Amino acid sequence: MSEVIALRDTREIVAKTPKYVTLEAYFKAEEKSLHKNEYHDGIIIPMAGAKLKHNRLALKTAHLIESFLEEKKLDFIISTGDTKIRIENFNKIVYPDALVICLPPEYFNGREDTITNPLLVVEVLSASTQKYDRSTKFEMYRTIPSFKEYVLVYQDRRHVTVWTKQNDGAWLPKDYIG
Repeated sequence: MSEVIALRDTREIVAKTPKYVTLEAYFKAEEKSLHKNEYHDGIIIPMAGAKLKHNRLALKTAHLIESFLEEKKLDFIISTGDTKIRIENFNKIVYPDALVICLPPEYFNGREDTITNPLLVVEVLSASTQKYDRSTKFEMYRTIPSFKEYVLVYQDRRHVTVWTKQNDGAWLPKDYIG
C-alpha cells in the first residue's frame, strides 16, 4: 500500500491493521480528507464526529475566551478545532476543541494549519474521550513549553475545570460548577 492513502478509507485500515506513514504523507492525505484525523507516531487515528452539543460548547467557550481577551486588550489569537497542535516529544498531531495561541504563532514546518506554541487548550469532554483528555493528552500537552492553561468543559453537567501552570511548574486545578 502506498504511503499516501485516501483518508476516507482510513477508518477501515486502522481497524484492521495499522499502517505506519510519514508525517509528510499524513499531511498530504489530511488535506484531501473529508474527516479529521490525528497523527500518533506514524499511525493515523480517525476522529469521531462531534455531536451538536459538543460543538456548541466548544464554540461558546471560544467565544467567551475571545471576549475576555478583547476586553482586556490581550494580544493573542484564538482558534477553534480546525487548528492542529504538534506535540514534538510524542510525535503527535492533535486537534483540540479550541485554543489560544501565543504571538507570533509558531507553525510546524511552515504549515499554517499546525502550530507548536499553544498557550491555552480547551477540550470538551465526552464519554468516549474524557479519560484520554484528562490524563494522557494532558500529559502530552504539558511537554509543550508555551502551554500554560488547560480547560476541560463537561457536557453532561455545568462544570469546567481549569488547570493552570504555576511558576514552579506544578499544575493547579480550579473547578467552576453551576
